[in-house]
Amino acid sequence: MIEKNSALNSKAANKNNVHEGLEVLRSHKRRTVVWPAVLLVNEFEFKCTLYDISLGGVRLRLDLPLATGAKVKIKIKDLDFANALVAWHAEDFVGLRFIEDPETMIELLGDYAHNLI
Repeated sequence: MIEKNSALNSKAANKNNVHEGLEVLRSHKRRTVVWPAVLLVNEFEFKCTLYDISLGGVRLRLDLPLATGAKVKIKIKDLDFANALVAWHAEDFVGLRFIEDPETMIELLGDYAHNLI
């Protein structure tokens, strides 16, 4: 039983270390949101919800496995579509990396970008 508790504590510590490591590696300020979005994959549109956003990309919930590296478009709220690449997929969440540079994303996001700068 002690070994099991030790393993669980070690797993939790590793998860915290990974989270802290990701925060250091991120190059853009991230904001937690709950925003509607539409993901365009080829000619198919999927309604989804964004859970965080930065000038570099987004994390969204989508019950559809997407291949890492796939090129997609994301429409955030009522804004224009932005080009993105699938950076990762885990369970029901997908991470997208914007193809556009941060300055272009600031223009595209308009007033929504003020907390991301």
